[in-house]
Amino acid sequence: MRNSIFSSVLAVLLAVCALTLGPWGTAVAGGDKLTSDTRKELAQARRATAKFHNIDHAYAEGYVDIGFLLPGVGCHLLNPGLVGDGIIDLTLPELLIYADCSPGQAGKAELRSIEYVLVCGGTAGPPPTCAVPAPEGFSGDSDVWTPFTDGSLWTLHVWVWRHNPDGIFVKINPEIEIED
Repeated sequence: MRNSIFSSVLAVLLAVCALTLGPWGTAVAGGDKLTSDTRKELAQARRATAKFHNIDHAYAEGYVDIGFLLPGVGCHLLNPGLVGDGIIDLTLPELLIYADCSPGQAGKAELRSIEYVLVCGGTAGPPPTCAVPAPEGFSGDSDVWTPFTDGSLWTLHVWVWRHNPDGIFVKINPEIEIED
């Protein structure tokens, strides 16, 4: 029950963030001039999430469809067991982003990107305020963490499976149709 409520709250927060991205949604992450360490970490993230091209593996590992489809991004599968632990593990993203989140697609689902979520403080009571600066994720200064408007979360979008011409760490991908 708690995970269901938390998933619903996170979906609402994602929607609010999508509507209020401000300058974070259009920033190009350092022109994608990535360090060799960042490139190695991105390769680790790709290897760790390659199995999720089969969307049924994502469902089997605890990811759930939170019913959130963001234009220019896709639909979101959340692993509630990874949210709120205060850990940023580059091989365990809290969210997987697909073109279509329907189960049963096997290897035909288009896995587009991954997203990391860091909840600031606990999940009970009023939203806590996230500390500034943004959390450390990938090596270097290229990753673009997005704070939520209420200050309760940081998110980091990473286009490891679909090219984003604006940058690998930029939330919205202009190559993705709005009708998604």
